[in-house]
Amino acid sequence: MKNDFVSIRLSHILGYSTVGAIIRGPDFLMTPKDIREWTDKNKAPAGRPIDYVEQVKNALNITQELREPPIALNLDNGQISGSYIPAMRFPCWMRCPACGMLYCKPWKDDPRGPWHCTACPKKPPLAQVHWVLVHEDGHMADVPWHRLTHQESRAPRQKLCRPDWQRPYLRLTQDKGSKFELICTRCQARSEFYTGIRAAYKNLRPQPWIFSKDPVSSKNPDSEDAPGIVLMVNDTRVHRPVYKSALVIPPESRISKRTVVHRLYTNSKIRRAIDNTGTQLQKKSLFSRLTHEFACTVQDIEKALEQIQKGYPLYGQHFTPGLVRENEYHALIAPIPEQSDEEDFVTCHYSRELKSLGLEEKSRPWQVRNILDQVIAVTRLKEISILTGFQRLYGTTIPPDIVGESDWLPALELYGDGIFFTFNQTILEQWEVLEPVQARVQPLIHRFEKSPRQFDDQSDLVVCPRFILLHTIAHLLIRRLEAMAGYPAASLKERIYAKTGANAMAGILIYVAVPDVEGSLGGLCELAHPRRFLSLLCQVFEQALWCSLDPVCSEHEGQGPHLLNRSACHACALIPETACAYGNILLDRALIKGNENESLEQFLTFSGCLGEDKNG
Repeated sequence: MKNDFVSIRLSHILGYSTVGAIIRGPDFLMTPKDIREWTDKNKAPAGRPIDYVEQVKNALNITQELREPPIALNLDNGQISGSYIPAMRFPCWMRCPACGMLYCKPWKDDPRGPWHCTACPKKPPLAQVHWVLVHEDGHMADVPWHRLTHQESRAPRQKLCRPDWQRPYLRLTQDKGSKFELICTRCQARSEFYTGIRAAYKNLRPQPWIFSKDPVSSKNPDSEDAPGIVLMVNDTRVHRPVYKSALVIPPESRISKRTVVHRLYTNSKIRRAIDNTGTQLQKKSLFSRLTHEFACTVQDIEKALEQIQKGYPLYGQHFTPGLVRENEYHALIAPIPEQSDEEDFVTCHYSRELKSLGLEEKSRPWQVRNILDQVIAVTRLKEISILTGFQRLYGTTIPPDIVGESDWLPALELYGDGIFFTFNQTILEQWEVLEPVQARVQPLIHRFEKSPRQFDDQSDLVVCPRFILLHTIAHLLIRRLEAMAGYPAASLKERIYAKTGANAMAGILIYVAVPDVEGSLGGLCELAHPRRFLSLLCQVFEQALWCSLDPVCSEHEGQGPHLLNRSACHACALIPETACAYGNILLDRALIKGNENESLEQFLTFSGCLGEDKNG
């Protein structure tokens, strides 16, 4: 079979184009294989190791090494250079658009194609089918067309009809009403076919590229005999990537990439060579070579090795797993002394300038400023995004290597900038305990507890009025940035810092991050300047007042997946899925604008900011 090369954006490799997903190439649908095959010519992991992420790994409770996905280069002759992510054509069946005849792997005898129907006089070209069979245990296979065609058959002749993958004999026809029917041309068996039909997942491959018996034991014994479901390849239930992410914060973000200790720390081969030197003469010779290579002295190398032995760069610090958001929050609000531009986490605090702005009392900007605590420009940040698995039908999470034995995980380093701001804790604490607020939010909380929805960073998530409020403000801000600053909403991301009680948090980080060490253009952090940001946030609160679908949207008791939104729809608060870390749920615009029927307009915290402007 000839090689089919598909170019995929690096940011998509760990998203909706990763292991087990179905991606669309120029001519075929394909599915990437698991990371056991992401290797170089020596069968070693092909991706570059990611350094200075021990703090991230500890916080996310990850023990495996992190590596970038292998990246190949396209050559002018259509070939590629370097290691690449292997994939296979899938689904393996093609269909004649005229007569509906089904063909299994027509490319096995003629790799080059195109392939044409042999049953039609005009011999039209075949097209790949758009259905697959998926199981909640994470399995995926071709639709069992023969089994579905004969499942309603009772005649002895039809029961004796056996599958034949070498010759076409099954048809998938469609009438004018878009109703599909499967027909066996040998025994005349017929069966209705439709998206969502259930079929037993017996004697089928666990994944299209795995030929052996399923190596993964089901985590849910009750689902072992559960049937699979036939879905369209573009259905979001076919594949959902599961990943974790965290920001690189001090001390690892402050590492200088130009020092001797950095060059030794990131080159384990040289350190092993130093450890394996048998005599002082050999060691002296090696050090002499390194001094020329690193442009340093022998003393610099000795000091660097001493720092590594002491535990550079963390020097024995330990970080509690599950406190990702808390660690980031404290790093964001704490000023960093003597910052340099080459660091991976650089902030600029504007809180004092915000408080010193001369604003007319009782005006809308004055009211909005009073509910803010801090405004910080994050002029540079680095996010580590780690693929930990994938799901089908929101069921069992399957690790990237399928069997869960790999000592590494694929990850990306994303660079960018953003805006971080926090709200007044005292005002929030008074607001979130009010009876109307609790009465409005509790139905959402109860529905979420009963729903199957899970989030990648579930450990830090506590669904409460504060979280729903901040999450809704973040969405409205992203929509406003798209309209005002020219940022596509799909390119922006949110991080919500919401926690009550001890170590309370009330902050929002809106940022852009790309897989380029140069980062983004830096325009987002420029909007954190006090007057610009205050004007932006005033427009966000005004935007919350009205939706083109009001009053229907405002009065909704529940909408969206599992009714986990109230006043939030595509016309007001929903954003692209790539921008939302929580699946576009747990949103309620009424918590900001107030609702006259439930006395929410009396909340002195946020509804007070929406009163009539003194200046008109």
